Amino acid sequence: MSSKPAEVPPYPKRELEVEETPGLTALPTFKRQKLEHQQENFPPSFWDNLSQLYLTTRSLREFDRRTVWPSLPKQPHLTGAAQIDSSKLVEFAKQGGPDLQDIRAYPPFKQRSLGQGSSSNLAMTFDGSTTAYSLNFQQHLVDHGCYLPMHEGPLGSVHPQNFDHILDRLESPIPSLPALTEKDFSDFKSINKSCHSEQDVIANVVNLLERRHMPREMSVVFNNLNKLTIPSISNPGPDWYDGVEPEKLDVVVRNYLDKLIVPASDKSVACLPNFFLELKGPKGSVSTLVRQGWYAGTLGARGVHELRDWWEPHQLEDMKAYTIVATYEPVQLTLIFYTVHPIRSDNTAHRPLSSLPMRHYSYHMIKLKSYVLDNDLDSFNKGLWALQNAREWAKEQRDRLVDGCNVKAPTLR
Repeated sequence: MSSKPAEVPPYPKRELEVEETPGLTALPTFKRQKLEHQQENFPPSFWDNLSQLYLTTRSLREFDRRTVWPSLPKQPHLTGAAQIDSSKLVEFAKQGGPDLQDIRAYPPFKQRSLGQGSSSNLAMTFDGSTTAYSLNFQQHLVDHGCYLPMHEGPLGSVHPQNFDHILDRLESPIPSLPALTEKDFSDFKSINKSCHSEQDVIANVVNLLERRHMPREMSVVFNNLNKLTIPSISNPGPDWYDGVEPEKLDVVVRNYLDKLIVPASDKSVACLPNFFLELKGPKGSVSTLVRQGWYAGTLGARGVHELRDWWEPHQLEDMKAYTIVATYEPVQLTLIFYTVHPIRSDNTAHRPLSSLPMRHYSYHMIKLKSYVLDNDLDSFNKGLWALQNAREWAKEQRDRLVDGCNVKAPTLR
């Protein structure tokens, strides 16, 4: 008779080891950053000074922070059905029914003042910054004299004096660059379709957009420039910008205008940026894309404005643009170009954006031209020619400014 095999005890279940880490640090980096971004809010003074408030997650969070909710009343004792007199119930209903004071927020809640002085009376922990992902950020910059193409400002929609010249330059064919072929066009569309994120677009599409190699900087955070408005406003980090190699601009100029034209604490990156390209992934917001380009482009235009004031102040208010912003959206393969230029403003409600407090300037972003690259081969070629022309035009403006400043700088030593 065969003996029954001995039962093998099951393996004990191994407990999952979880590292006890306070806060969000135990999360993966990407998710932690996302949660931290969701939790941040603007300082009270930011909300107090907005001329128009948009209903967003952050504005609701600030509303809750400023709201004094009454405590919930004690739950009344419930009686059994047998104890209820139906005749009294009918009479009770005729008199208006139950008292609604047990419902939360009844009577009406008390709200703290939202006036100018409210920020000093409200306790708030602020760890975040004002970012370009919010409509309230957009309103904040508009209130400080920075205008998107959809905002005309007090002076209306003011095009730069050299608008037509820049547009003609964008649309000029480049004889030295051969036209791309149908295969190039097909490959470009296929690569765009394979992109699932902004990182994919930056890694795979950027090199295809560039027809002729020129020095550029990628994903540099502008952490050295003077803040455009309030201290808590975030530092922009354009996906791509063109500027001047630091060694080409006299050190006297760089030191004097450091906080206006040297964008990063890493002094080896290009300074005096005046061409920007912002990109998004297939799921990215187009409005955020434009706001990011607008924000970085305004800082670039401010730097050029200050450098020109140092070198040629007699031509400072020529109403010309010296800065170009481009945006690229990979779903419709749309490449759009804008100018950003300053205009002297007598509106004292605008805080000055220059280093000199007695001068007031508003900054205007004006649309130049849009190119839908997947329309046909001709549109594809024209769009990439326009990008190359825009970069070369911006470089010519930088070179002229640098040459003039380098001549003046030795006289100040």
